[in-house]
Amino acid sequence: MHTLILLAALTSQINFDARQQGDMWTITPQVTLNEDCQCRIQMETSRQAASGNSTTRQSGRVNIRAGEPYALSQITLSAQPGDNIIVTVTVSDGNALHLSRQWSPPGRV
Repeated sequence: MHTLILLAALTSQINFDARQQGDMWTITPQVTLNEDCQCRIQMETSRQAASGNSTTRQSGRVNIRAGEPYALSQITLSAQPGDNIIVTVTVSDGNALHLSRQWSPPGRV
């Protein structure tokens, strides 16, 4: 068990802090790295809904210190029944580090 905890602490990762209020979601992607990094961040939000499809992309560069959770841009959106929503976050240093993770509202996609 201790080995798993230690391994998780040493592994770079992306997590999502997602909060729901009614049909509104606020999603804050957070990245924790095991080495300092000047990283390129890409975030994409895709929605397929009865009213149509949309895709929003953001990108930029940030300095992330090792071992400290770094909150990326906050996303707020509404999710109606039947909507398929995927938030994809990619973090890369252009060399060895390349992390990517997706989030969807529970019970969807």
